[in-house]
Amino acid sequence: MRYERIKDFREKYIPYNEIIEKMDLRPDDIIIDMGAGDGFYSKIFADKISKGRVYAVERNPDVIPHLEKNLTEMSNFTIVNEDMCKLHIIDFNKIFFSAVFHDIECRKDILNFMINNSKKPLNVYLIEFNKKSSMGPPLDIRICHDELRNIFTDAGFKPGIHMEFEYNYFDSYYMEK
Repeated sequence: MRYERIKDFREKYIPYNEIIEKMDLRPDDIIIDMGAGDGFYSKIFADKISKGRVYAVERNPDVIPHLEKNLTEMSNFTIVNEDMCKLHIIDFNKIFFSAVFHDIECRKDILNFMINNSKKPLNVYLIEFNKKSSMGPPLDIRICHDELRNIFTDAGFKPGIHMEFEYNYFDSYYMEK
């Protein structure tokens, strides 16, 4: 099963606890988990924010049962089965992409959505595959750290944390006003 492979990879190669710690989650955060998949990160976020909300955005309707199963005990989440290029969520202050930003065709629309619909300060967190990694999506759609930084700084974001891992990297960006 696909999500078992993803889980194994994540546990072996991505220090997700360190990433979660760097996100400095607050009890009243409103977080969008873009491309939530099986809900792994959504569940962690929901566990850590008691007064806030997690929007688990997943376009694939076949994945929704996995999300529902993994988030059943949580009351502070909403599953959004919608194309992330057409979202109508407002007043979020954090947004998280785990190995999906490279696949987004409407990046400018997503950036405008983040800028126009969020509370500030807005923090954006991304995990992506290194271009030189032997694992991951096709090389021609991967985004290296420098490309990602340019995409976000050109849109008015400031770079935050950058961490390199064996196959992936983690970047954060923020916008104060």
